[in-house]
Amino acid sequence: MPIAFAGTAPFGAAMLRALLDGPGDGRPARDDLVLVVSQPDRPAGRGKKLQSPPVAQLAKDRDVRLVQPERMHDPELLELYRELGITTFVVAAFGQMVREPLLSDFLMLNVHGSILPEYRGAAPIERSIMDGRDETGVDIMQMEAGLDTGPIAERARVPIAIDDDAGSVFAKLEAAGARILYDALERADSGTLTFEPQPEDGATYAHKITAPDRMLDPSRTTRELHDQVRALSPHIGAWLTVDGQRLGLWRTEIVDGETEVSGRPGAVWHDNQRLLIGTADGALDVLELQPPGKRRMPAGDWLRGLRTPLEQATAPERPAS
Repeated sequence: MPIAFAGTAPFGAAMLRALLDGPGDGRPARDDLVLVVSQPDRPAGRGKKLQSPPVAQLAKDRDVRLVQPERMHDPELLELYRELGITTFVVAAFGQMVREPLLSDFLMLNVHGSILPEYRGAAPIERSIMDGRDETGVDIMQMEAGLDTGPIAERARVPIAIDDDAGSVFAKLEAAGARILYDALERADSGTLTFEPQPEDGATYAHKITAPDRMLDPSRTTRELHDQVRALSPHIGAWLTVDGQRLGLWRTEIVDGETEVSGRPGAVWHDNQRLLIGTADGALDVLELQPPGKRRMPAGDWLRGLRTPLEQATAPERPAS
């Protein structure tokens, strides 16, 4: 059953690696992967040099045939797919709309990081953590014209602990996703793959993370702020204005018990080890931060270098609606 893989981002690279190496449970690698489709190289970094997406780079490193089109449904690519005898596409974190005739001509299996129909869309993992969920999952679904609306073939659930961040949840979903992807492909091999329609009740949309999502507002609850920080760590990052400085916050804890700043939104207490920020219902303990123009560091390292005490954390100014 010749298959192709379409992906771009790191989660997609993890699924491609599973096809190349096996899912980590003793099953062998697939030997029928004939093509990888990824997005074109883009300028990135301070030097704006062309950089390959993680999926494309992995394909290059492993000498797998690779195409990087602006549109994967262009006529010349459709002809290539047919020449290679492709019957099935695995799609994960691709970032392009998949259109006809691909949806009709091939079995299009998508690996999606949520328990559908919740968190359809671009940022399901970040949004589930931001919402304080204690569980998420990964689905293998058949793609159709609607965004993440297709029927489900396989599902795995994973817990979200209070100290998980997006990075650790991604790792759990990558491992679970690899296993159920192999389950789906093996059932497709044997002609026993079946699908269950998604219910529309309870459908939600996980919008792409934007700049306002990164702004921390101390007038919110401690749990809401903690969830926001860990949802955006370790790659995107949340930030808070403290005494006019924009501090990136990468790791926090919820403070148990009363402190001098508890219930005083924006109030700041610190010594040379700990930095506490008052919230609507308690206090947030900042464990790792990033001062402007500097690297990430433990809060204590930064506090010991301060020349004057900190006084106030302020809510961000948001554009008028």
